[in-house]
Amino acid sequence: MRLSYWFCLLVMGCVGGLMVLHPVQAEPDTAVIPARLLSQPPAIDGVLDPDEWREAVRISPFWFLKDQREADLPTVCYLAYTREGIYAAFECHDPEPEKIMAQEIRRGADLSKDDYVELTIEPTGLGAELYAFRVSAGGTQEESIAGGSASNVQWRGDWKAAVSRHNGGWSAEIFVPFRILRIPRNQREFGVILARNVPRLNAIYYYPNMGVAFDALKRARWQGIQAPEVLPPPIILPYTQLDSTADRTDWRSGLDVKLTSSGGLITLLTLNPDFKNIAREVDSVSFSYVPRIVRETRPFFVEGDSFFPDTTLFYSGNVQAVDAALKSFGRLGRWSYGALASTGKDQRAVVGRLGYQFTERSQAEVQIVRDDRPGIHATALGGGAVFFPGFRDGFATIAMLYFRTESNLSPVGEKMQVSLWRERGDGRVSFGGRFWQVSRAFNPTLGYAPETGFRGYDVTLHYRNIWTDRPLQEINVDLYAQQRRNLDGGVLDEGIFPSCSVTFRNGMMFWISPTFYHRPPYRDRTLGLGTAWNYRRLYNSGWIGVSFGREAGGDSLFWYFSQGIPFTQRLRLNVRYERSLIQYKDITIPDRNQHQLIATLNYDIDAERSIGGRYIGRGSRFGAFDEINTLYLTYRQQVRRGMDIFLIFGDPNASSTQTRFAMKVIMPW
Repeated sequence: MRLSYWFCLLVMGCVGGLMVLHPVQAEPDTAVIPARLLSQPPAIDGVLDPDEWREAVRISPFWFLKDQREADLPTVCYLAYTREGIYAAFECHDPEPEKIMAQEIRRGADLSKDDYVELTIEPTGLGAELYAFRVSAGGTQEESIAGGSASNVQWRGDWKAAVSRHNGGWSAEIFVPFRILRIPRNQREFGVILARNVPRLNAIYYYPNMGVAFDALKRARWQGIQAPEVLPPPIILPYTQLDSTADRTDWRSGLDVKLTSSGGLITLLTLNPDFKNIAREVDSVSFSYVPRIVRETRPFFVEGDSFFPDTTLFYSGNVQAVDAALKSFGRLGRWSYGALASTGKDQRAVVGRLGYQFTERSQAEVQIVRDDRPGIHATALGGGAVFFPGFRDGFATIAMLYFRTESNLSPVGEKMQVSLWRERGDGRVSFGGRFWQVSRAFNPTLGYAPETGFRGYDVTLHYRNIWTDRPLQEINVDLYAQQRRNLDGGVLDEGIFPSCSVTFRNGMMFWISPTFYHRPPYRDRTLGLGTAWNYRRLYNSGWIGVSFGREAGGDSLFWYFSQGIPFTQRLRLNVRYERSLIQYKDITIPDRNQHQLIATLNYDIDAERSIGGRYIGRGSRFGAFDEINTLYLTYRQQVRRGMDIFLIFGDPNASSTQTRFAMKVIMPW
């Protein structure tokens, strides 16, 4: 307890120091963009008419951050606004227009392997919330909503984009309504970051010049905006679901409601939410000493996720049953908050987080999680401070955190952590480290803390370099080392984990990753090797990797193979096979032998509709998938206007194929 006392004093002292030493001020050499109000909004058709954009601010040049030079391919952006929202146009010059990549057609899909432009808006003036809007050279849209958001277009907020191709390259126009953004009252300055991705060159060009390491706090300041306060009407998403099996037919209905208050505060209500048809992530069969976190896919928990506690205290995957829930999140000046209460069957949960931002580069927060269910009455508390100092060659992240748990099942438990990461950008070594201690009694019943009762540290070195004019386009070298010791004596584990990967212009990638790991009584020694081909192709890339050696006291072998097969631009198949084997010389210990096959077929009807199917097989030998052996088919319709429709034949989360038909209809109001 004495250590935690001094740790709390350290955190409070650092918070006070941040307040005194770092008053609010603009970054040196900050780019300033004057706001221009358009008398007439441009037509969003992808064709840049000079008369439509003559009142906008012309922004150029874009920068290649690593070498601190202007972009090889000239790019110009025109930026302005109306009383309804923000308008941006990009002129992307390219001497080889036939090589422009535009593979993805589904809205909301990953565009990283396509040519795209991006408009990032930070509306709070504190560098705290980044909204990114991307459109590819094929006209496909993707957005990142600050804090996270559900997938329904009307729920997230719709925006427009259009593109056109020509002999000199391509152009794009974007319109983002103010109602999508959570804008503080009387806000007159937005942050702006502009980007252009050119995948064949392995290059992203940015405006402004944010230093050799992408430091989002060195964004441009868009000043003088007279944005009206826009309160979107309440959004109501009722759903109706038919679920029919061979034995019974059930009707189910529920409701999601989203309210936006002054200043962009969000309140959500869900009644009888449908979690059954959300396909969970398929975990790998690769060996792990502890359970892994699986990505959350349930819309209610995805919305505003970053406003809620750290996964150490609150991992939403531990909340399995919800009949009704209420959550609210947002910012009030320098304060940010997230609050959630849920009830379902016999479980009730209350979750909260309150943060305060002293400067753009310093903040502190407190967290609380309450879990009540039969036999369990637990409370978890947390707090800490984070500091982001900037340097000429990058930035750093310094964090100090303290967590505390108590329940009727266990005494007071604590976790304390101090971490540092120094980011120095491409072509330079970045590094960091962490020290942490977790008491044996630490038990966040709704959090993720798979191991307790230790004290330890780790260090990380990372080197990445990229080139736009060489056959070798990218190299990544990492070195990670850790040691953890049990609080009651002895080593919990220690190890060194180097790795290296290289990527070539022809789409080939190679990597190697040896492992030297000691976890008493085991001494693991493995070597991982792998290669990828068509790496920059979206749907016909392939991967193969193997890891072998000694692991968990046995002779181990893990390998996987993945291949995408695009039959047409819209019809695609992906096949992934994994095999994990650990053989023990001691005949009393059964061998670990797992096989997993995942085959996914998808046909995109258009940007908003698709048909798909997936087979998942897992078992102790190939072809004998006795653990999981399931097939399901889906139809997805997520439209800008009208009903979202989901059809499922089978059950995506069952261990065997089910004779089941489910239809879910969402009707936004």
